[in-house]
Order: sequence, then structure tokens, then C-alpha cells
Amino acid sequence: MDCGKTPSLIKFPSRAEIASAGLRRAVSALKLVSTFAMPFVKYRLGRDLTPMLAGYKITHRCNLKCRHCPYWRRTGPEQGFDGVVTTLRLLNRMGVRILILEGGEPLLWRDGSKSIGHVVDEARKLFTSVCMTTNGTLPWGRLPLDRTWVSLDGPQPVHDSIRGPGIFDKVWANLESEGKGRAFISTTVNTQNLDSIREMLFLLRGRVDGVTIQFHYPYHGLPDPLFVPSGQREPLLDELISLKAQGLPVANSTLSLTELKRERWTCEDKLLANAEPDGTILHGCYLKNRGPSQCSLCGFSAHNEMSLAFRGAAESILTGMRAFFL
Repeated sequence: MDCGKTPSLIKFPSRAEIASAGLRRAVSALKLVSTFAMPFVKYRLGRDLTPMLAGYKITHRCNLKCRHCPYWRRTGPEQGFDGVVTTLRLLNRMGVRILILEGGEPLLWRDGSKSIGHVVDEARKLFTSVCMTTNGTLPWGRLPLDRTWVSLDGPQPVHDSIRGPGIFDKVWANLESEGKGRAFISTTVNTQNLDSIREMLFLLRGRVDGVTIQFHYPYHGLPDPLFVPSGQREPLLDELISLKAQGLPVANSTLSLTELKRERWTCEDKLLANAEPDGTILHGCYLKNRGPSQCSLCGFSAHNEMSLAFRGAAESILTGMRAFFL
């Protein structure tokens, strides 16, 4: 010990500082509740719903050619930065509170010197929560996002069979370096990974905040070799409910997983808005302008979760809070 130096003292926060921090948290919570209070009241009174959440497919371009995805195959114009900002403002005026930037691969969007980071900065001025979905092969950690969903379809052999050789290792490395704190995994269940979900959840335990499960939709109609019919989903859903109770990182609520066993389940599609790369905005079902819509084939579990939350299901409300804000 160096006796010539006086040890530094630990400075504990004063009562005033503790009270101030508590007040700030309380104000933030009150603001968050008030953001959704009026739309919820309107919903309970049977009034017309404004969209709460928007998925903005800012580009169809992608660096992968995943077997189950139709979007990398699509072409057409996409907006420059000024057009993107206009679209963001229009979504805000519609009432959107939560924005999810999608693709293609949204990290590939660019307009001259403007990158997706500039889009996120503009979006944060307009929305309560700004999130992104990504295939996980490109760095995202420096973006000020409230949540990032990284696509992972199973252990390495399964994931690479769906998305391409070597992709799992790239995603895993980026999860290690980029995903601390705000990363969820998004898993689309199809016939290729149906039997690998349990193994993947144990692999991810303690590494990510949560795993959201949805089911592959047959965008081009049936037959579709990747589609899992509703009658064949129940064993997996029962297993997910059990694994969630054991502490595995299943982000879906038990209530939503239970509902998904049914062929038709709760979906208030007026809570949704969708924007396309060319700036087209539609209010309602996620499949509008994207493919034929058949509710009995749907597996977009997030829309069920949000609908349950607006019906007052406490578990779904907490699930949404954790996904978008906590």
C-alpha cells in the first residue's frame, strides 16, 4: 500500500439525488403510459383504431437469399433520404408510436452520404420506440435502437441450410460483439427447423434478452414445402410453453403461444401500418400489397401479442413493454 496517498472515498448519492432519479423514472413511466392510454381507451370504446406499430420495409435489397423469404426477390424503386423522412412523418401523423425498420436488409440502405444511422436519428425524433430487424451479418451495435431483432433459425447446420453456408458463424460473432443488452432473436419456424427450436433455445440461454417465435407464411400459396400447418404446430407450442416456464428465453407470452394453437386467433390488424421502399403506406394487415392474405395460414405471432395487449391481457402488455421499452 502506498502510504503517501490518501485513499479516494466512495461517494454515495444523496437523498436528494436518489429522489430526483426516482422522479425522472416516474415521469418517464407516466409519459410511456400516457402515449398508449388514449388509443387504448378509444379501442375499449369501440372507436376507430389508429395504427400503433409500423413496419417500414425501407429496402428490398439483401446480402442473403434465404429460402423462406420473398423480399430479396423483389425489385422496384426505393426512396432517397428526403423521401424516407417524409414517410416517417406520415407514419407519425397516422398515430404510429412504434417503428420497426425492416428489409430486405435495412443496414444496406444508403442515399449518398446518408446511411441507415441517419434514418434512425430522424425516427427517434418522431416515435416512442425505434427498432430494427436484421439478418445479423452486418454490424448494428452503434445504432441508437430500442431493440434489434436478429434472425436465427436454429443451430449452425439448420441455420446455414436455410440462409447459406457460413452465415451462422457471422451472426454468432456479431451477437457476441454487437448484441449486448438490446438484442432479441427472431425465429421463423418452418419444416426445416421445426425439430431444432429446443436445441437453439438452450444454445441462446444467457446470451440474448429473448427469442420471439413466429411461423413461416406461404406467400406464394400452397403447397409450400416450408409451411407448417396449424394442426402440426401444437406440439412445438406446448413445448415452448414448458421451456418458458423453465426459464428458457422464450419472449412470446404463454397466452399468445396458447392462442397460436388455434387456426384463427386474435388479430386487430388496424393496430398496424406498413410502409414499402417506394413510400407506399397501407393501414391494416401486414400482408397488404405483399401477398395473398389468408388468416388461417398466418403465423405472425407479434400481431397476436399486440392485439391481446390492447384487449387488456396483462401478460401481453408486459411482454410488449419488455420488447419495446425495457
